[in-house]
Amino acid sequence: MPIRSDSSAFRIACAVSIGMSAIRQELATISQVEIVDLSPRSEGIGSDHECRGLVIYASQFSSSIVDWIHKNPLEWIHLVTAGSDPLDAINISDSLHFSSSGHLWADTVAEHALAMLLTLSRGMNVSIQTIQTDQWSREEIIPRLRRIKDLNVLVVGYGRIGSKIGASVKNLGAQVTGVASTERSVDGISVHKMADLDTLIPHADVIFLSVPLNPQTHHLISKVQFDLMRKSVFLINVSRGGVLDEEALYQTLVNGKLRGAGLDVFENEPLPLKHPLRSLDNVLLTPHVAGFGEKDIQQAVAKNVRDNLLDILAGRPPRDQISIGPKTQ
Repeated sequence: MPIRSDSSAFRIACAVSIGMSAIRQELATISQVEIVDLSPRSEGIGSDHECRGLVIYASQFSSSIVDWIHKNPLEWIHLVTAGSDPLDAINISDSLHFSSSGHLWADTVAEHALAMLLTLSRGMNVSIQTIQTDQWSREEIIPRLRRIKDLNVLVVGYGRIGSKIGASVKNLGAQVTGVASTERSVDGISVHKMADLDTLIPHADVIFLSVPLNPQTHHLISKVQFDLMRKSVFLINVSRGGVLDEEALYQTLVNGKLRGAGLDVFENEPLPLKHPLRSLDNVLLTPHVAGFGEKDIQQAVAKNVRDNLLDILAGRPPRDQISIGPKTQ
């Protein structure tokens, strides 16, 4: 289809914490496209210029951004990161197109999740802490050690990220089972429907959470699910903090009913300095960085934004179109 024929500029607002210059460079090659900086430090949020597109990190959503969305004649919103949950609670026109660069982060998030499992299963966290003291502590560490090939792994949310996690641990010899909205088989891995979650939990040695956050998945893992888990379980969350009941997790850990946890995401970020999870030595905490580290990711994201914009300008649905609303992967 041809590029839209009207002569007015297609103005795009960008609320991105990283990669603004790369996006500017990519979009500069498209005529009649203007960019408004909507980052907190800019004055774009108060601009009188109406925008028809929005490129945004999920972490950049705020009440002022939501107000801005409602005041502008948007035709397209592109989410740079994987999570779309901030949009679920916003009343937006059905005619609006949504797209995402979420697939670009999947491999890196899966690596981060695997790194957390390897750190916990090989006792790296305990070794690092004790070796810096006068303790040798082999007797304490050796009983903690596990091989991935001996573990039954449950991946909750078997979408782009979850399937990458499943493939990674399967390659290391683990027995892998998935849970998602639909029952299917993916590369020899059985993926069960979400209704089967509670029946699968008691058989797991490792549980990865890579499920989108929405009203159906909020506190998907809470006291009921923790009571079903083996005491030897490692729980790793690289999705959204809200899918996990942090208070129930803390109580389970301090009562010795869970071997350990790895958390990259939290219900409130940054995690408060005095949060009780910070005090536990069997918990790995990282500051929501699982998706970062790939070389040239900013350029890849910028190109992906450009490709989806070209679809919009040509009157086509964006190639990386996503649906907004209740969903479980």
